[in-house]
Amino acid sequence: MLQVTTQATPSSVTKLIEELSELPGIGRKTAARLAFFLLREPSDLARRLSRALEALKEQTRFCSVCYNITESDPCPICADTTRDQGIICVVEEPLDALAI
Repeated sequence: MLQVTTQATPSSVTKLIEELSELPGIGRKTAARLAFFLLREPSDLARRLSRALEALKEQTRFCSVCYNITESDPCPICADTTRDQGIICVVEEPLDALAI
């Protein structure tokens, strides 16, 4: 297991590793790789990533009809007046709907 000691690692790096490791499929080792990658990259990448995360949380929601992810409510699929409203597609996760 990767040990990031607080004595040898700046607290901002340790905090980022902790936060990244909360993401599904991201363990501490991958989180550390990502943190050190971001540290080496130009600041612009971190700013763009930060803005994308903020936009995701501020602009994206779940459709009140079908619970798909959307920026408008209802989503474009449910708002489509040419669609047969009696037919639905049931998926387990919103990510699955992107594949359709």
